Amino acid sequence: MTKRSRGMKEEIRKRLLGYDKDIVAIILFGSSVYAPEYARDVDLLVITRDKKEYGGYLDCLDDFDFSCDVVVREVGAKLKSGFACHILGAYEVLYGEVRYLEEMTEDFEPRFEEGYAMLRKAKRDMDSVRELTEEEDREWTVRTAFNGLFHAARLAAMSYLATGNTRWGGIKRRLPPPYKAEFEEFINTLHVEYFYNGTYPANYEVAFEKWYERVEDFVRRLEGMRKK
Repeated sequence: MTKRSRGMKEEIRKRLLGYDKDIVAIILFGSSVYAPEYARDVDLLVITRDKKEYGGYLDCLDDFDFSCDVVVREVGAKLKSGFACHILGAYEVLYGEVRYLEEMTEDFEPRFEEGYAMLRKAKRDMDSVRELTEEEDREWTVRTAFNGLFHAARLAAMSYLATGNTRWGGIKRRLPPPYKAEFEEFINTLHVEYFYNGTYPANYEVAFEKWYERVEDFVRRLEGMRKK
């Protein structure tokens, strides 16, 4: 963690707590956790005993040199399945206890429909690349599209195993062959090489179609086994 990121997190915590004294937990999630060097904004879940005027949460973070997306929920509320999965995929507790997040997501059950939704989103991301004029924007969107395919496979594996455990290593160990080896390849290629390292093929559109078909087939086969 860089000195700048530590300072940023401390300032976020200080400002939010200054606005709402009833906050019990501040959760950082999304790309600012799993790829902080590429993140364009900061995603925050604020859990409070008594929700205040929403604009105040945004106003106290308004003058940073990056945008902050803030979701505010009161203690005891439940998070919808898709949002819960998004947060549990990569998060960091900036303030408070993780038990508040665990209480909000204890009913989370991954569904195959979420895997298919992630596949569609990944395809929309790749289709949008042609419309982008900035090279940096194109690169980030290509990487995000490939990473979306990985997350579709992750969601399908979680659905097959009927587990809310989002840790990739644990998911891989519990999958039967040949799904275990396939999932490991998705991790190493789509998530690590193409997304994190940015070493995706020059002809990325053709490569994406190939991987899309493989991941879609992976999802459908797991769904078929689950229904047996």
